[in-house]
Amino acid sequence: MNVSLKNIFRYKKYSKVLSRIILKKPMIIFRILNNYFKIVVLKQKVVRKVEIGVTFDCQCSCTKCSSYFMRNSETGKLTLQEIRKVAREIINLGAIQINLTGGEPLMEKNIFEIIKCFQPNKVIITITTNGLLLSTDLIDRLEKAGVDIIKISIDSPIAEEHDFSRGFKGCFAQGVKMLSYIKKKRVLGMISTVCIKENINTYRIVKLVEMAKKYDALLGLTIPAVVGRWLGKEDVLLDDKEKEVLGKLIKIPHVIRDTDEAYLRSHCPAGSEEFYLTCYGDIISCPMIQISFGNVKEENLKSIWKKMLNFGPFKNKKEAGCLAGENKDFINKYLLPLKNYRRLPLQIENHPAIQGSRNVIEKNS
Repeated sequence: MNVSLKNIFRYKKYSKVLSRIILKKPMIIFRILNNYFKIVVLKQKVVRKVEIGVTFDCQCSCTKCSSYFMRNSETGKLTLQEIRKVAREIINLGAIQINLTGGEPLMEKNIFEIIKCFQPNKVIITITTNGLLLSTDLIDRLEKAGVDIIKISIDSPIAEEHDFSRGFKGCFAQGVKMLSYIKKKRVLGMISTVCIKENINTYRIVKLVEMAKKYDALLGLTIPAVVGRWLGKEDVLLDDKEKEVLGKLIKIPHVIRDTDEAYLRSHCPAGSEEFYLTCYGDIISCPMIQISFGNVKEENLKSIWKKMLNFGPFKNKKEAGCLAGENKDFINKYLLPLKNYRRLPLQIENHPAIQGSRNVIEKNS
């Protein structure tokens, strides 16, 4: 396995974050080292990160809501007992980071019980929120419960633009207020933003970089994908010039991107190092690829994970970029057809690209 110095040095920007977390949770370093032993020596695949959509309820009505078609009032959510079971399986698969998201995760009444399910002393716990329900007391409680990073979604450095995007007046002011409080705490703050064309081309993205630095926060960048309310809208995808700007941004010490967090080399981690668990139990590779490989209510998580690992597009990645936002072949074949469905995720065996195949894995390996 060839690992260049460039790939090793990319970890430098995470050293401050990791050292701060490991001081609180020393067991994590042993789990990380154990994962590297499995990958490098035993040539095994391990899970690094799991995102969990604990609820798809939300106070906002975002113009780009990625979970818009996954909300289903007719389907029962996972019970706490089911979450405890799947949490144990996730930890056993090697996960060192759990990101609680939604919808708006703080609207989930059992959020603290769910945090406890994932054994916070063994993993990095992050939570992605619009900030509206945050308060100084709640931040204190989240920190005490074991949350390490609070990600506040900010769409624009201009208050009116952010509030319009979210469909909720005052959302920006509340987010900034909470970032100011988090700056004083041991819990880390992060601004989470989607790099939309408008922000890149008007250089508003630079103001977000400055904003993150002001609040001693990380800036987590994701790129647009044809998903949710953007389903089928290819014009949201970044062009080469915009991706070049993105490449320059992630060289800034406090700016990070999910494709740069993977083990050993930079690449899209969807389906090979991480996956997403919906509140209804479906396992999808990431929130931008709404194709289900199974449901934990019906199938063992380990077998679903193996099925995902053997799926050709996840197994044979050669490019470093995001499958959902940058790989045109993948987008055309697997994501654009989803615009014909109004309830997602779509079961893998029902996807038009593979329908009729007796063996989903063989056809895509």
